[in-house]
Amino acid sequence: MTRTHHRSFGATLEDLARDIVDACRRTVRAIAVMPWPAMLVCCIALAFVISILPLALFLFVLFMGIKVIIGAFVVDQRRTSRDHYGEK
Repeated sequence: MTRTHHRSFGATLEDLARDIVDACRRTVRAIAVMPWPAMLVCCIALAFVISILPLALFLFVLFMGIKVIIGAFVVDQRRTSRDHYGEK
């Protein structure tokens, strides 16, 4: 029977931190050699991702929630009116 080797939580966090630092270093190097027009496009795309996309997702969830709540009231009202007319 083979034994599985479990790494410690600290070692896993160290690997994660090392990977994040490496990704940041690669990003800084890529930005350093990037021409100005490409950097402008990247900045606009980053602004879109940081500001507009979360706003769109929030509004989608908000309106979906409103739709579900209003739908629940409409279904309840129709069920009540159907039961009321069914008794007579």
